[in-house]
Amino acid sequence: MKTTYIRYRYLIIWLLLASCKHYLDARPDVKLEVPVTIRDLQLLMDDYATMNNTWPAAGGLMADNFYLAAADWNTLQESDRKLYIWQRTDQTNDYWNGPYQAILNTNVVLENIDKARSTGSAEDWNNLKGTALFFRAKYFHALAQLFAKPYDPATAPQDPGIPLRYTSNYNDATVRASVAQTYDRILLDLKAALTLLPGTPMLKSRPGKPAAYGELALVYLDMRDYARAGAYADSCLQLYNRLMDYNELDILADAPVPRFNDEVIFEMISQNARALLPAVCKVDTLLYNTYAENDLRKHIYFTGNSFKGDYAGMGADNGYIFAGIVTDEMYLVRAESRARAGNATQAMNDLNTLLVKRWRQGAFVPLTAADAADALKQILRERRKELLFRSARWADLRRLQYEAAFAVTPQRMLNGQAYTLPPNSPRYVLQIPGNVISMMRIEQNP
Repeated sequence: MKTTYIRYRYLIIWLLLASCKHYLDARPDVKLEVPVTIRDLQLLMDDYATMNNTWPAAGGLMADNFYLAAADWNTLQESDRKLYIWQRTDQTNDYWNGPYQAILNTNVVLENIDKARSTGSAEDWNNLKGTALFFRAKYFHALAQLFAKPYDPATAPQDPGIPLRYTSNYNDATVRASVAQTYDRILLDLKAALTLLPGTPMLKSRPGKPAAYGELALVYLDMRDYARAGAYADSCLQLYNRLMDYNELDILADAPVPRFNDEVIFEMISQNARALLPAVCKVDTLLYNTYAENDLRKHIYFTGNSFKGDYAGMGADNGYIFAGIVTDEMYLVRAESRARAGNATQAMNDLNTLLVKRWRQGAFVPLTAADAADALKQILRERRKELLFRSARWADLRRLQYEAAFAVTPQRMLNGQAYTLPPNSPRYVLQIPGNVISMMRIEQNP
């Protein structure tokens, strides 16, 4: 075990050096052996700090769920100050490097996994390969939500996507794929992972089949393919559909929603972001006022206008965006899909199944809808209220900007000046880090 641990630590050092070359043009000065046993490669996938804790928080920073006082805004680094008010900046390394480091790790596993076949069971080999494919797809998806245009089937073959890195060789050319190619690869990896992953993973930091189904649902949601999004959400819920009853949570606790709770299918969080600390960010007042008094989310999620109901289970210490796969969102995805298909009854059944677990016991009256359009309106309203400070709102702003009925123009007030993000703004796409553009000679976003 000691030998394995040492080899694993050397591998991490080698990967960090390699990734520095990829992004910072620093050449590795050591040659280290890459481990090729299933156990060693699994350790690489179980590196929580790299694989589960590097979801880029920029989407949370740009979402319209909160506001900052000018004094708190001034304490942010310059790039985050600009992102908060949707201004152009190419100082985005914090949201680029982490995902590509995780992708590098997955590629090391996928390049060496065939050599490792004889070092463990077929079950372990399948799980390892499925895990690597899942993580690669998950981080490609994260990057696409920030550095590529929202998916539009009419323009996706021409729109610039992200660089799709398939190897750990930093000498390989870096080329931006199209948006269509980006999403095709995400779907290909996830569908391959689905055939390999177990029904129930050993840990919630590892993916299983429910997580793969859930991520497929979220990808198709971003693509506005609502029929497939609903179908995959349904497949996820067929395997795992637990919901917490908020009546059983302690509304006075600093962190009332426990970590790894029954709704978490797969855990992933961002690195801590100062702008999202409860002492700094204040929940939008109009949004807060949409919660009824008997809606326990009003008490579970908030202390005053500070948010404490994160699914990372950190409460007052939270500065994270939860980006995992969770059953409540799967109910909402399936409900939205059903409403868009014209099935108001089933859509509202899904929504009420969720909400009865959120309201004070005995106080909830099931919601009804006049028609499918009314059902959709209610579902999208509750989706925003349910999924606060997760990875959902930025993705929803991007996809809903194409629908006049649901497009919004977020606004920030800062030092008496208003900043807005209108539909179809180029600011829905972040600039790629300037040093990456200079080094790799790839196309920059506007």
